[in-house]
Amino acid sequence: MSSRKGLVVAILAAAALNGIKTDGDYLEFSINSKNFQVTENFKLHEFLTKNRSNTFTRINANIIAEVQTLRSIFGSAIGISSSYRSPTYNKSVNGASSSEHILGNALDTYPINGNIKGWKSTVKQFKSSGGTGYYKTFVHIDTGRTRTWNG
Repeated sequence: MSSRKGLVVAILAAAALNGIKTDGDYLEFSINSKNFQVTENFKLHEFLTKNRSNTFTRINANIIAEVQTLRSIFGSAIGISSSYRSPTYNKSVNGASSSEHILGNALDTYPINGNIKGWKSTVKQFKSSGGTGYYKTFVHIDTGRTRTWNG
């Protein structure tokens, strides 16, 4: 079993142990759900939608495993500025109509220490599949089809 797959299994097991609903590889929760350490460096609530009027969140354990793996390589804290977006919320923030955020497969990430150049370099070197978008202040990562763009 690959270490990524093992991490996905561990994330899903931790979710189940903490009363979080799972659907395949997806975790479903809200702001009222128990917050707990879902990986070595991330707590569950860090993956909450930023939509404060409806905090239902559906997030793929594979994207959680990916950001944890990249964060471990980077060696410094990573923040999440966007995760799951309902279709209505995605439209309100001018997200792409086919955004992986709507499916719970995407995260917009940034380095807490401000080293965006180092974070971009780490993602570029170690992310080999899925989508990657490089922006001035954050990096979009997703588990969709492999593609790269500059925003």
